[in-house]
Amino acid sequence: MAIKVDARPRIRCTPGFDLRARIRATYEGASRGPRLGNKGLMGIGGPNGDISGKLSILRKRARHAVRNQAYATTAKETYVANLVGNGIVAKWGNATLQGLWDRWILESDADGLDNLYGLQMLAAGAQFESGEVLTRQRIRRAADRLTVPLQLQMLEADHLDEGYTLQRAHNPIVLGVQFNDFGQRSFYHLWRDHPGDGSTGLTGNVRRAIPADDIIHLYRRLRPGQVRGIPELTPILVRLYEIDEMQDSLLVKQKTAQLFAWIIKKRPYPSEMGGEINRPLGEKKEGPEGEQLEQIRAGGIHYLEEDEDIAFSNPHAVDGVNYATWLKTELRASARAAGLTYEQLTGDLEGLNYSSIRAGMLEFRRRIEQLQLHFLIHRWCRPVARWFADVAVLSGAEVPGYWQDPGAFLPAWKSPKWDWVDPLKDVMADILEIRGGLDSRQNKVAERALDFDQINEQLILEQSMAVMLDTNPGKLTASGQLQDLAKLVLQQQEA
Repeated sequence: MAIKVDARPRIRCTPGFDLRARIRATYEGASRGPRLGNKGLMGIGGPNGDISGKLSILRKRARHAVRNQAYATTAKETYVANLVGNGIVAKWGNATLQGLWDRWILESDADGLDNLYGLQMLAAGAQFESGEVLTRQRIRRAADRLTVPLQLQMLEADHLDEGYTLQRAHNPIVLGVQFNDFGQRSFYHLWRDHPGDGSTGLTGNVRRAIPADDIIHLYRRLRPGQVRGIPELTPILVRLYEIDEMQDSLLVKQKTAQLFAWIIKKRPYPSEMGGEINRPLGEKKEGPEGEQLEQIRAGGIHYLEEDEDIAFSNPHAVDGVNYATWLKTELRASARAAGLTYEQLTGDLEGLNYSSIRAGMLEFRRRIEQLQLHFLIHRWCRPVARWFADVAVLSGAEVPGYWQDPGAFLPAWKSPKWDWVDPLKDVMADILEIRGGLDSRQNKVAERALDFDQINEQLILEQSMAVMLDTNPGKLTASGQLQDLAKLVLQQQEA
């Protein structure tokens, strides 16, 4: 008797899941089976279509988180402190421009409150919180008696009308930004007053077209063609709010557990006709405890009727070690998405050693250096310097050859010095690199945001002093020997 064998492969499927769709898919991430369905396919469009209509909501939630959520506040402060620090400093190659700049940075704020480095902090903080910030150049009168008749006005992104979009063949407007026929930004359509202040006066708020040459629009462009920026907290807003709600619920539970109170169950009271009756539910009683029992107070005495009882709910919760593990996991993910380390976000340094914290800081430092060089310096500092130089020369500063090549006169920028956990090891590493020819002393000085020429002048002055210090490399070697004696011994050996 012949036995018929089915050679087709048998697929063992879990009820409710069709694995054949997953097997047939060239890319599993493109399948629409029960495992993925329509996840991630709703509302994903162009870089500006996804933003349109959602910017104000994202800004409001991000600002609310920064003002009321400890981790969001810490994330913003850490971002600004590391990106700007004490300020990103300009080193001009022209002495005239450098002298004017050193005085002008104290007068640069149109509101008269901050210096230029304070404006850098304000710009970085607003960009982190709102996703973008606007800086407008304001030309001043000679009567204002400024070093250079220029000041910077900082505007929140709300001034740029995100609801103003005109899709047309010529000069289209996208989310308040107008482009010319070559795709270049030509105008920004700004509200005169902040839409959230309500101080529009008798004539109401007015929208005006400001030339793009007068505006610096600082935002991180995450997709090609993206016109507006989104808050840095956008990927973790939901997570931060849920962490906050989880902590609030555990706090309420702990408070409830501490409500030790006396509960007194009263007997029925006699009626006028004799006998005993129960007081109707909800009837007010006389005396200080004359209301229904609605809240248990710590240390209070509470009365119950004969037919009343109290039952306390006891829901399962994440407590103890499980809660700490869950919270650390959530905060690590939040910190990573915000571009910070877990230790920076939480201040928790438990279990850290030098190697682990340095490894984490190296990754963070690379990101900050990238943002400093390609974002804050290139997108904000350089345009400000160009505004300054143009106005300075137009107002009478003697800078020969400036208009032939203005870009050649722009300054070099020095970011703040990085401090490490163990400075001794880093200084010794720098010395070895210099002595080994792997780097120059000038580069090492620049990494510390110091002026190389100024350092050299100070060293020459110290070496010319009659007092000999053991820190003077012009007089003593690292081992404490006199430099002249060491040179004499070397000459005798060569002879």
